[in-house]
Amino acid sequence: MDTIEPSVMTGKMTGITSFNTNTVSNEFCGKMFNSGKSDVICTECYSMKMLKGSRKNCVPKFQRNTDLMQHHIHPDDLPVLNLAWCRGHGHGELINYKHFLNFSNLAKKNPQTTLTLFTKRRDIVNWVFKLKGYKKPKNLILVYSNPIINKVINEIPKHFDKVFNTVTEENAQDNCTGKKCIDCLNCYKHSGAQVLIEKVKKRS
Repeated sequence: MDTIEPSVMTGKMTGITSFNTNTVSNEFCGKMFNSGKSDVICTECYSMKMLKGSRKNCVPKFQRNTDLMQHHIHPDDLPVLNLAWCRGHGHGELINYKHFLNFSNLAKKNPQTTLTLFTKRRDIVNWVFKLKGYKKPKNLILVYSNPIINKVINEIPKHFDKVFNTVTEENAQDNCTGKKCIDCLNCYKHSGAQVLIEKVKKRS
């Protein structure tokens, strides 16, 4: 049985293993990237640009994960991880509720690993939490990725553990800029800051 494959990230996320899907083929990502709204961080999406350029070679592998993750994967067919922590979506975004449940089941199958899932799809997360009998695994950390630049959310959305914000100006709460994920791990632990803020480059 084919199963999802992890990738080791580069740049700021060097040393972090991530289960990625294809940003380019994701309808939600396409709409956000092409929204034309200057205050939406997705219009500057590093993943979309990389997968259309320097990381084009990753597309087939990420698309394979996309094809698998948008359908139910039996827990027996999910991988066993030899990791302390990993990330859901260094590239990509949730497609539907089955996609989310697959990540949830991946965490449940690997209690030794903390899985952090970044997503803007509050609609999908909220829908899953209404399912009868659903309970989020303790080792699954949900980070709401705020799509609006310079509009810091300090209150954690319902069902999430943390919120990630982006700003273009100096911010006294900044606790992410310039750090490598592997050295910080704030997003990969239940302890520490719940409100995360990173300064991004100003767009010309």
